[in-house]
Amino acid sequence: MRATAFAFASLLIASSAAAQDVEHKFQTSTPRGEVQRVVIDMPFGEFTVRNGAPNAISVAGIASRDYDGQRERIWAQKVVNDTSVEIVVDGAEATVRRKFGKNASSWRARKFTGIDVKLELPPGIDVRFETHAGEIDVAGHFGDLDIDLTAGEIDVRVPRASVRELNASCRIGEVHTNLGTEVITREGLFPGKTHFYNASGHGHVNAHTTFGEVRVTLTQ
Repeated sequence: MRATAFAFASLLIASSAAAQDVEHKFQTSTPRGEVQRVVIDMPFGEFTVRNGAPNAISVAGIASRDYDGQRERIWAQKVVNDTSVEIVVDGAEATVRRKFGKNASSWRARKFTGIDVKLELPPGIDVRFETHAGEIDVAGHFGDLDIDLTAGEIDVRVPRASVRELNASCRIGEVHTNLGTEVITREGLFPGKTHFYNASGHGHVNAHTTFGEVRVTLTQ
């Protein structure tokens, strides 16, 4: 099931792990200021989220795509060189979104350029993904965490004591949860939801994919 889910997600994002023929590395950061929530507004990709400095939001990544022939390679390199991300702050919310220059402004350029991103976020901050397909790997201490994919894989590792409520689910695939006191595995078609409640916690964690795999570990 894991391999099938990953293949399906890869088709949706029109990018594979091997599509690294041309690439462009980027990074950006901004002071946290009054930000309490970070929204990742990117339709697809691979995302790694970790805790970083308490007073900054930092993003680094790679834009990549394959090509067919030398002529297309030159064009593809221009596309990825003009593809990156930006952080837009509006009061208490910061949005991480794709940024395209003139060489990457076409539909073809935007649709078939893969982006792998690593975010370093302040401990305790809320995180919400507005992402349809891909792979999401989150580990650290955060506030509310909201992930809802159409297809892909989700891996979350957060402290048990910080979680007030957890909901982990999928419609087709696998849900694996390690609650610290028990391990629950659900597989198949409509495998159901794993729910956890801790009155002394504060964060709400929602991890869902329509098709794929969800793994959540509540650490000590």
